[in-house]
Amino acid sequence: MVIHLRPPVVIFIIGVIMFIGGIVLAVAVPATATWQPKSAVLATEKPLEVSAGWNSKSESLINKVIIVDYYETYDYWCGYKPLLFEEAKSFVITGTATEQSSPQLWFNFYVFDSVNFDLWKAGSTYTSYYEAEGKTSVNFSFSIATEDALTDTFYFVAEEFALGAKPIVRATATISWVEQTSIYDRSEYFMSWEILLTIEEAKDFVLRGSTTEVANKKFNFYIFDTTNYFDWIGNKAYSAYYEKKNVTTTSFSIPLTKDEATSIFYFVVENPLIDTSETVKLSATTEWNEKATIAATVGGLVLGGIIAFLGIIVIIIAGVAALVFKPKPPTPTPPTSPT
Repeated sequence: MVIHLRPPVVIFIIGVIMFIGGIVLAVAVPATATWQPKSAVLATEKPLEVSAGWNSKSESLINKVIIVDYYETYDYWCGYKPLLFEEAKSFVITGTATEQSSPQLWFNFYVFDSVNFDLWKAGSTYTSYYEAEGKTSVNFSFSIATEDALTDTFYFVAEEFALGAKPIVRATATISWVEQTSIYDRSEYFMSWEILLTIEEAKDFVLRGSTTEVANKKFNFYIFDTTNYFDWIGNKAYSAYYEKKNVTTTSFSIPLTKDEATSIFYFVVENPLIDTSETVKLSATTEWNEKATIAATVGGLVLGGIIAFLGIIVIIIAGVAALVFKPKPPTPTPPTSPT
């Protein structure tokens, strides 16, 4: 059996199909995910002011008259190592020795540590910090680089130059050095707070920034997590995200895990300079990508909407056509008169 549909019905069915297809296309387009860049500013030109890393110090070692007795050929006086509370270096000993007699007598002058003083007394081969022979006065200076090389006791020795000529020598000496300041005095830090992520899915974390000393002075720079900052401050073994020493400026770009990026950072400046304070400006930003889900693509929504709209128009056209082309009922046949 063949079903014959009137044209308005066919048009209506087409319109319904278009409307439903457009709705399905707009709604059923697969959702897409994109990664959007995000950032959090931790510091902008933050000034960190730091006191000198090393302080100059000095102390008298000796200011005495050394008199060689008539029964001796020499005499001496001792000077002692200063008390050092922090790391120290660059020791310099300067002084004078002047014969006090009138007229002045010639003398020999030496500066020893305890081991070499004993060797000298025994007539053995020795090494002196300083020595001069046949002088009426001397100015002396010598240096010792490290605390480890510094002797506990200095021996300042005056010896007769000519047999029987017993000198009377006024000796003065000063030791100067640089001593490291407390780690709390020579460093300053900026602590950033934790970043709170708005969504769970995030990746590609990077910590970027820079530090610059305002007067082009040198500084040390570190970035720590909380545990390693306190290890560093406590003079223990540590691990830093970033570390640079003796720079006037530095830039950093550090890949991080999500846990690292959302934790607390300690940005630390340490002053390595002698008798000089400094100011370092810090800028830092954490960057990452966050996942953003879009329900449908714009093209799918637009195309589905257009098709559904056209479907509605076609349905309306079908309705109008049904009214316009509605078949007329058959004309009634007049009754036939009887013959």
